[in-house]
Amino acid sequence: MGGGRIMIKSKKLLIAVDGSPHSLKAVSYVALNYAAVNPRINLMYVMSTAPQAFWDFEKGGFFKRKMRAKYTEWKKNEETAAEAFLDEARKLMLQANFKEEDINIIQRERLAGIARDIISESSEGYDALVLGRRGSSSIEDLFPGSVSYKIAQGVENTPVWVIGGDISLRKMLLAVDGSENCRRAVDYVGTFAAATGAEITLFSVVRDFKLQLLDVYTPRGEEIEIKLLEEVEKDIGSMFDSYRKRLEQAGVKGTRISIKHKLRSQTRAGDILEEASKGNYGALIIGRRGLSAIQELPLGQVATKVLHRAKGTAVWIVP
Repeated sequence: MGGGRIMIKSKKLLIAVDGSPHSLKAVSYVALNYAAVNPRINLMYVMSTAPQAFWDFEKGGFFKRKMRAKYTEWKKNEETAAEAFLDEARKLMLQANFKEEDINIIQRERLAGIARDIISESSEGYDALVLGRRGSSSIEDLFPGSVSYKIAQGVENTPVWVIGGDISLRKMLLAVDGSENCRRAVDYVGTFAAATGAEITLFSVVRDFKLQLLDVYTPRGEEIEIKLLEEVEKDIGSMFDSYRKRLEQAGVKGTRISIKHKLRSQTRAGDILEEASKGNYGALIIGRRGLSAIQELPLGQVATKVLHRAKGTAVWIVP
């Protein structure tokens, strides 16, 4: 294909929508950026259950009949609104040259819960679950207890894309370390970057290390510290070489791959977010768990902080 893009195996994407503007932006993100991936799209709308008053049928006959009629009206309105929104989303995909036969609608009532229903569907062989957030400056929908937070924490084996705003930039920032999770993230991103012609920056942030038993202000201490830093930079260089090779094998041109690193970071999540903001990246990709992730947490600490604080970018969390 022209422009350095190559054809890849078709991807299967699940886009969770709820009738809100921010969920429509998730649809737009895929439509604007990933038609080249030839994806099969499932647009999923899980309708809320009725307000509690509609279920209160223990009262007398008149009240019961009146509430049943109200419930029927409410349910019909919900279904009509969902259908209209899904039609709008489908048209967005078609305008971006997606094939009609590749767009499927999943509209159903809530079963186990909105988040649980979406998580359950995401386990059916999807390459990504895509959802929106309420805005580039708001994390309200990522507070504990929210649907988005539950999904981000609960989806373990499918990559999750959280879309924060109107995003058309194809530059990708891939936060890397030496973990197996990160190697999988490199391979995963490579297929999308190769198909879209996106630029990728590999960014490594090394936490500040403390030499507890060593006085670094003595000549001997300074010498040991310098040697340690040299070894760290050597390891980072080898890691970058390995990841660059994997990306090139996936079809990403070497001229589209750049590398950056920061040593002695005081806050890895903060430095990743700063680079994402300054570099005007359209997507920030991070592994679900890195080298130091606490295994008891569903989502690693750095990934959680990045997800909560990212503004104006898409955050991809890769398992």
